[in-house]
Amino acid sequence: MLVKEKETRIKESMRMMGMKDTSYWLSWYVYYTIITTLICILAWSILLINCIEHSNIIIILIWFFLYAQAIFGQVIFLSAFFESSKYSGLIGTLIYFGF
Repeated sequence: MLVKEKETRIKESMRMMGMKDTSYWLSWYVYYTIITTLICILAWSILLINCIEHSNIIIILIWFFLYAQAIFGQVIFLSAFFESSKYSGLIGTLIYFGF
């Protein structure tokens, strides 16, 4: 989605209307964090049924959350290299699975 915004130049339009870069990036961070937190809690609650009986459940939840934040960092990093959303999704997925 970040590369698609780069193609449509929405960020530049918002900047002309007076929006600061901090607000722009904070909105992406909050949006992504809310979505990934919900996904992490859902995956964690499913694993609580029988899979992680002998582990510390709080550490597993924190690990899921930090992994999701690391993926967000990777997405931000990779979005700087692409101008076309067509190729960014494909190459980004290959880089993700390659790492």
